[in-house]
Amino acid sequence: MKLPKLNLVCFVFILQLTYCFGEDYYEVLGVSKDASLKQIRKAFKKLALTMHPDKNVNDPEAHNKFIKINGIYEVLKDEDLRKKYDQFGEEGLKENGRGGGRYESYNYYRDEFGIYDDDPDVVTLDGSDFDAAVKSGETWFVNFYSPRCSHCHDLAPTWRKFAEELSGAINIGAVNCHDNRWTCNQKGVHSFPSLLIFYHQPIKYMGDRSKKDLMKFVLEHVNIDVVDLWDGNIAEEISSHPKLPWVVSFCGGDAEAHEDEDGEIIGDCPSRNTRMKMAGLLKDIANVGSIDCGTSPELCKRANASKKAGVYYFPLDTFPEPKKNDRIHSFSSLDAREIYSEFMLQLMPSLTKVTVTKLEKLVSRQATLAFFQFDTTNDVDVKETNLKKLPQLLKDHNIDVVKVYCNNTRWCFDNFHISQDAVLVFKGTGIEEYEIHHGEDLYFKLFIKYQVKQSIHLISYFKHIYLKESNQPWFVDFFAPWCPPCRALLPELRKASTSLLNIKFGTVDCTSFSSICEKFKIHSYPTTMLFNQSVVTEYNGQHNSHGILEFVQDLISPPYEHLNPESFKDKVLRRGVGVTWIVDFYAKWCGPCKAMLPAWRQMAKKSIKLLEGVVKVGAVDCAIPTNNQLCKTQGVNAYPEIRLFPSKKKPRSNPLYKVYTDWNRQALAMAGWAIESTNHDVKDMTMEDFDRGQLIDKQAWLLDFYAPWCGPCMAFSPKFILTSFRFVGRVKFGKVNCQQFPSICSQAGVNAYPSVKFYHPVKSDEKRSSVKSITSQDPDEITQLVEQFIQPYKHLIKKKSSQKKKDEL
Repeated sequence: MKLPKLNLVCFVFILQLTYCFGEDYYEVLGVSKDASLKQIRKAFKKLALTMHPDKNVNDPEAHNKFIKINGIYEVLKDEDLRKKYDQFGEEGLKENGRGGGRYESYNYYRDEFGIYDDDPDVVTLDGSDFDAAVKSGETWFVNFYSPRCSHCHDLAPTWRKFAEELSGAINIGAVNCHDNRWTCNQKGVHSFPSLLIFYHQPIKYMGDRSKKDLMKFVLEHVNIDVVDLWDGNIAEEISSHPKLPWVVSFCGGDAEAHEDEDGEIIGDCPSRNTRMKMAGLLKDIANVGSIDCGTSPELCKRANASKKAGVYYFPLDTFPEPKKNDRIHSFSSLDAREIYSEFMLQLMPSLTKVTVTKLEKLVSRQATLAFFQFDTTNDVDVKETNLKKLPQLLKDHNIDVVKVYCNNTRWCFDNFHISQDAVLVFKGTGIEEYEIHHGEDLYFKLFIKYQVKQSIHLISYFKHIYLKESNQPWFVDFFAPWCPPCRALLPELRKASTSLLNIKFGTVDCTSFSSICEKFKIHSYPTTMLFNQSVVTEYNGQHNSHGILEFVQDLISPPYEHLNPESFKDKVLRRGVGVTWIVDFYAKWCGPCKAMLPAWRQMAKKSIKLLEGVVKVGAVDCAIPTNNQLCKTQGVNAYPEIRLFPSKKKPRSNPLYKVYTDWNRQALAMAGWAIESTNHDVKDMTMEDFDRGQLIDKQAWLLDFYAPWCGPCMAFSPKFILTSFRFVGRVKFGKVNCQQFPSICSQAGVNAYPSVKFYHPVKSDEKRSSVKSITSQDPDEITQLVEQFIQPYKHLIKKKSSQKKKDEL
């Protein structure tokens, strides 16, 4: 049946409208979904230079078209907006809007946008890339810049040349602070350009921005081991260096190479900068040295290099006196990267090839790193070239390194869900326990150099996962390989997995195994959860190993008690005399509850040491159906609600609870509130307690002189109250408000807050001879000092019976 013409036009218009609103942002920019921010920026720049309205003045729609691609760029460059778009498409951006209404001039995109994006020797670091780089253990010299900064553009040619000269010796990076404001603020960067070297600790460069001064700064702060060898030190240097092959430059007296204006090397041996690059590139796989044959001719003669200057390779245990049949290699170039390439391709042994059958036997008894190669027509692979280093790096860690040809692609896919070249680390417990490496070149470099040993404890799972039924706790990272924060989290997971050997750590790739992620309601990446039998807890803390370790340890061995209706009734409502409870009523879906959780755990841990059993800590999850009625009965209508159930003075009494209303939900503030809410004996002193600055009461006293506006005083207050419990019946405790009673404090010689003073006991007809000041604010140290102070006065101190005090509490 033929559609009417009008309906057909409408039908086509609807199709076009659907296409317009359903466009794929990545396809518009011409990048893949796993594109890095640098790739996205380069793709946008390419479009900007062709579509900018300044270049299309005759196109009436040029402005609208450019707003569209600018809006797409604004979304994809923002980590949070990109995550929302990846999850929900344009629907997820409605509350933010796509933006893009404001854009820069054509000259800006041509001359200022992405200054270092096209430089091979300057690594553009964005957010998670930066964190992974500076935590890697390698040296990074980073230029923090802004595209709008003229001084940044003035420095750019020097920085490029400097990076080219030191490429390989150290890592040269750049951070665009316009796109990475949070990273720059975190590092205290507020002016541009700011140059920081990250080597153990970050050091800011404050000198002249010339290549010469930059080079001098690096040499002062970085230990790049290029050994100058001569007859007098050769034996000592060889014995003190690692047992590795040697790469040695042999130079005539005046033959040292240098570079002309075009960067070409002139001479017959490498320059000092080239030797530094060589040492950086060959670190851990070869020692790098240099010999001047003009001053050490005999040494060159022993090494068979007296006739021709250049760079030579000496296999293990052959330098400096190789035998006739030793495989000495003369490099064909004086360029550091070409020497490195020649070294890796010709001199480093290839990876051992194993069959599938042999691999299955190997990984059942031995930790193994395996490179799975699909394209067997090209025997030289960039990843494999880098992996050649690993047998040397891992020889002391009992990890084998092998290569597997995936001729049977079905077997590789069914077992590991891979369809392209991949690196897997097997744990040595069978074919099913392994980790797949994900990430780009930077992450791969850091992975093979620093994290393979840690990877032994991290497992990639995709089938037969029964996490809730497992008897052993699992900490699982649900991720997507294209997600930058996910790639940054993996090194931290590996690090954490080496410290908690009683916990299993795993990862699930949600792009490959969506059904598993759907089962656990995963909606954003990365999402990390602890599975402790039937209890599943999502981790919402910082993505670093310390935060993960603290979270897991707190949940496996909780510092506070998870209460249910029965335990709440028995332990809280029926608490004994002298027992105080502080309880958090929360719901696991509640955002503020999740935000408070780390502080609550910290407060609970403080209660073990600081509260010393005086206050017990608990929590009730009102989202659990069995607890829901309890929360309703208690009248809990909002979360979180923190209540203190004070100690009873009599067994059958039931004092009212107190609700914590302070906005400050930090651990120390909550712990302090709990202690100060207990039935303690610390007295608020007044003018009636003193006579011309002298304490009237003749017993032993410890006084805290404070001011209510003083932050340290407020922090010390709960510690002072805690200390009072240790001296019940022996020493009285009091607090003096110096804002309310300035004359008392003045006469007592108080000139700083808080001030703690001990007043020794005297007989009724005597006066105190002295008052002792205590400078410490630590309860244990104060206790130790007071015990010393009261020792001479034991005959004047009558200790109350413990039963009497218990009744009072």
